[in-house]
Amino acid sequence: MSHPVSHPVSTREAILAGAEGVLVRRGVDAASVGELAEAAGVTRPTVYAHFPGGKADVVAALVARVRDDVLAAQEIRDTADPLAIARRAITDYLDLTVRHRRVLEVLAQLARTDPAYSSVQAELLDRVHRRNARFLTRLAAEGRAAPVMAPMHVSEAITGVVRRFAERIDEDPEVRGDLVEAAVAAYVALGGLRPCE
Repeated sequence: MSHPVSHPVSTREAILAGAEGVLVRRGVDAASVGELAEAAGVTRPTVYAHFPGGKADVVAALVARVRDDVLAAQEIRDTADPLAIARRAITDYLDLTVRHRRVLEVLAQLARTDPAYSSVQAELLDRVHRRNARFLTRLAAEGRAAPVMAPMHVSEAITGVVRRFAERIDEDPEVRGDLVEAAVAAYVALGGLRPCE
């Protein structure tokens, strides 16, 4: 009889998982390395062994993980059907925003007072918006979309929709299906996407 193999969470991942909760609950400035260690079930020296810069390195690692996830989700393989691409992109974007909502809130908090984090936040959003704008511009040139406003504005508007819907899904996961459909419908309408013929 075989037994399932368990894969323990790495110490680094445990620190990041614990830190996320502490940073959201206490705020970056108020949280201490001791609290991050306690939440992860490790000692302060263990936190410093994995993150030599302490709390700043932990926050940077959390933000980098979110950035990498969001940018990876943007790498959707192109298909001949723009509606399928839109559905996949919006669904993934919404799910990622729900999953990383608390870290995104911490990033927004830091971005208000720290120019380095402001740049990270701006770069993340800018890359998402530019990629989406290129997609809509290409479809418009091919006659497969007629955006109701500039493609960059469509992307920014959808980001607002996604953020609000992510809050609602976080509060009540049962509404996810309806809100995914609503977000996709909003994108299709604002982007003026036309079905393949």
